Amino acid sequence: IEGVGEGIYVKGFHGGQTNLEMFTFAPEEGYLIKKGRLHHKIRDLNLSGNIFNTLASIEAIGNDLVLFTGPGGCGKGGQSPLPVSTGGPHLEIRDVVVGGK
Repeated sequence: IEGVGEGIYVKGFHGGQTNLEMFTFAPEEGYLIKKGRLHHKIRDLNLSGNIFNTLASIEAIGNDLVLFTGPGGCGKGGQSPLPVSTGGPHLEIRDVVVGGK
């Protein structure tokens, strides 16, 4: 975070979905970053965009990989109960569409 002049820090996973190569993602928490420090919380935060463009916009990947599995699953297209996991390392992404208050 210290090296980020201005950006958004998101944490946790509240929900998300994909439609072909497009995605939406709702984190549990989001904070504005200014001059390398966390500032106020952002409400109703959503990230969205093209999966491939977003992956190509990754600037840095942390070495803190954590994965969580649970009782939930994916039910899209009648796949239920397809087991899924959530988690990953911290990422610095250059460009992603952000919405929130």
